[in-house]
Amino acid sequence: MRIIYGCNTQGQGHLSKAAALVPILRGWGHDVYVVSSGPESLQGYVFEKHLHVPGLEYVIQDGQTDYQATAAKWARSIPKMVGSLLKVKALVRSFRPEAIVSDFEPFTASPMLGADCLVTSVSRQVTLCDPEIPSPEGMDFDRRLARTTIRLFLLGSDRQYGYHYEPSTWRSLPPIIRPELASVTPSVGEHLFVYNFHHCHLQRADELVAWANSRKQLVKCYGFMNEKPRGREGMVEFCQPGRDELLFDLASARAVITTAGFTLPIESYLFAKPTSVVPIPNQWEQLTNAFHLENAGMSKHLIDWDYDAAMRVPVPVENEGLRVWLRTPAEVVLRQILR
Repeated sequence: MRIIYGCNTQGQGHLSKAAALVPILRGWGHDVYVVSSGPESLQGYVFEKHLHVPGLEYVIQDGQTDYQATAAKWARSIPKMVGSLLKVKALVRSFRPEAIVSDFEPFTASPMLGADCLVTSVSRQVTLCDPEIPSPEGMDFDRRLARTTIRLFLLGSDRQYGYHYEPSTWRSLPPIIRPELASVTPSVGEHLFVYNFHHCHLQRADELVAWANSRKQLVKCYGFMNEKPRGREGMVEFCQPGRDELLFDLASARAVITTAGFTLPIESYLFAKPTSVVPIPNQWEQLTNAFHLENAGMSKHLIDWDYDAAMRVPVPVENEGLRVWLRTPAEVVLRQILR
């Protein structure tokens, strides 16, 4: 079967899923063409058949999505977006896909694409719009604005599935957990694992160093790239980004504190680590992630970077059914998407 796989390149989540799923599709004998849009940097990901076009990018200020600036940027980029849509339409005409899978990529799920095949949108963002999945109270304006923006990326899809932390509705899909996780044996070390790549005004690297030194607590920190060189300062080791090294440091941590993203809290939970998540301020998507994670019993929602509180969080309660669901093989997830 000829398949177009659409992928947003803002952040690593969509690209990492494409890197996991596209080889499986090709291994099954499908002819797969990847269409990506967003920032030009593909962060080292390489696909055999690939078209990249300029896309709709969010504006991030101080670690937060600036929706007003994002709307203004999108308005200015309309001519460029028309050009991107025409390029994708031309590919559809020449490639003649029999299915399109779109991971929060607006052109492959556009109602103006004119594809004569089933279009399936599958992303974490679909879950944020699922009416059967509750969201936290407050931030009403941000919630409406975020959901309106997300729906613009899904308009032309025939079916929608959302990656989620637990099987809440028939639209919920298990996250794609990379297979390397199964090859790492967790252990209980002495270090606090800190993950913060967002320039958040509620937290500074010097504050972390001062806390660690005062408590004589070893810390392995991923983040603060613009504040600290990589290496040891006091009790804190500022680590060079790298997925393999990060995975081993996560698996051997005593406790974990991280922003409320999607993948890392799941990996931490599967390693049975006491985990705290701190949503980026005024970021409704992260607030919702923290809400869902705490409801699922996977982590503790903290409102700020309280390292003492993070060290007191207990080991998550064993839930073998949830762990099995989270570890659902990517092949099983793909079959549900394509059925």
